[in-house]
Amino acid sequence: MLSHFHVCYIEKRSIYMIYGLSKKLTLLRQQHKMSQSEVARRIGVSSSAVSAYEADETSPTLENLVKLANLFHVSTDYLLGVEYPRDKAILDTSGLNKQQLTVLQNLIDIMK
Repeated sequence: MLSHFHVCYIEKRSIYMIYGLSKKLTLLRQQHKMSQSEVARRIGVSSSAVSAYEADETSPTLENLVKLANLFHVSTDYLLGVEYPRDKAILDTSGLNKQQLTVLQNLIDIMK
């Protein structure tokens, strides 16, 4: 399990906004061929709230963030912009034999 991550956010008018959320929500809504009104109806908020999310004027509540993630079949980590350091990944190899470890190391070397 990875234990280090960070969330990118910006401060706008003394409100902390989730960096990149507006673009992700707009793209997901368009990919799912939904209007802002449809998204609003499905998560139980006003159309103006969805418009504000997409315009970076406000961020959804935690409850609404979860509803959006479920609606678009993505993780809340994705919506929040959680990034795990690529060079800090941990892999439990305790159950692998020497041959399996060699194959794994070769795969890692190929992906570098």
